[in-house]
Amino acid sequence: MTAKSTKGTLRLESEIEKHRDENNWKKVLELADQLRTKPQRPQSDPAGLETLTNFLIGESKLEQYLEENPPTEQNVGKARNNLSDAKRYLLAAMSGQSSRLGILQETYLLLGKLHFAMGFHEEALNNLQSAGLDALAEKALAHRSLNIVAESFAIRALCLEKVPIPSTSKTKIVEREEQIMRCLETAGDLALLYLQEKDRLHGQSTLSIVSSVSGSTSPMPSADDSRVGPILETALQRAPILHIKNGKLNRAIVQYRNILSSVETSTTQSLRLTLARQLAEVLIRGVSESSYSKPDLSVDPVSNKTGTGGRSSTSSDSPWKPRKYVGQNLFFPKDENEEIFLLLLICETMAVREAVLSRSPDHKEARIHSLYNATAIYDLMTIALVRRGQLAILGESFDRALKFSFEEFHIWFQFGLSLAASDKHGRSVLLLKECARMEPTNALPSLMAAKICYEKLGDIEEIGRAHV
Repeated sequence: MTAKSTKGTLRLESEIEKHRDENNWKKVLELADQLRTKPQRPQSDPAGLETLTNFLIGESKLEQYLEENPPTEQNVGKARNNLSDAKRYLLAAMSGQSSRLGILQETYLLLGKLHFAMGFHEEALNNLQSAGLDALAEKALAHRSLNIVAESFAIRALCLEKVPIPSTSKTKIVEREEQIMRCLETAGDLALLYLQEKDRLHGQSTLSIVSSVSGSTSPMPSADDSRVGPILETALQRAPILHIKNGKLNRAIVQYRNILSSVETSTTQSLRLTLARQLAEVLIRGVSESSYSKPDLSVDPVSNKTGTGGRSSTSSDSPWKPRKYVGQNLFFPKDENEEIFLLLLICETMAVREAVLSRSPDHKEARIHSLYNATAIYDLMTIALVRRGQLAILGESFDRALKFSFEEFHIWFQFGLSLAASDKHGRSVLLLKECARMEPTNALPSLMAAKICYEKLGDIEEIGRAHV
């Protein structure tokens, strides 16, 4: 009976750890209750078991709440009212047994996350300091620990932005900025590594490439494209933006490239679309031919063991760095134009694939969001391609966009103008007439159509018909 009880407890703890890795907090709560009520042998450690149970319940309640209520400023008041129970359990877990059980550090980190959600930024920083976050050695971490540590670095950076500096010294301000950037970059690396490991554990391919330029016929994006999580997503997006804000454009570009060159996961596809678009915009607006630096994505040739396809990956010497794409067949842009076009074509392909085709009211918000992303991409493509006189490519791109741009004036009008610039005047007039129908009070489409009819087609009668 004693041996069976011991094996049963170990099996229960193993199952709990499995569900923690999967973020199945409802199941963790159920198993934690079973662990608490399970009969123990006389030689067992009831105090240690109670500490472990308190930790698991506090963690589950915290994560369950944050899944439904992201830690944003709008939710601070709600979090202060609803996270007191989770806080009580986590504080109860900080007994003398927690250090022996190896959960004291994670308890402090979770308390930091809890106080961050409540808007108590200084308390969160104190929790993270007590956990020894700065002194953590770069070593391989368990899957769940990897997630906790990644979020902790992101939380530390976000809290440092909120907490005022006690000194007005320029040196102290620069030190604070560098401290924030180090935390965000570390959080980004750990987040990507965590998501890569998550895909590996779940047996999903990390080499998924967009299948077709024509896009999916599904009315909604793929359901398996889950979110990274608000804290880690903020860390990944905020690091290059802060570099730009601080006037360090080159470091921002390097940060964008580091993220985009990491092995793709099923969770980061939508995020990659946003980051690739932002990098293209930075290159268009802020980089000249003379100031452009080629991507430096070189890897250690010893670890570069690629096959003929050139799609393998490698990890760096640090166990905290994500795996990168390597191989002899990888394409490296030679100048800023190649990199801009590559980024925008990838963005366009992903935007077409993720476009929401359904006109149902239930999908209205998703449809507006996908159209906003696509419109931003096509605006950048217009700027980049018109500069280089690549009007035919631009027209082809807008032609593909019509699939999900029903009654969207901006896309149709840009398409009409691109056709006019490509000397396809007949079709341009048809599109401009449609634009005039969409916005009857806007005289510009009718005037443009009339001008093309008069100057290019020599059709005087069509000028009158252009005013619909």
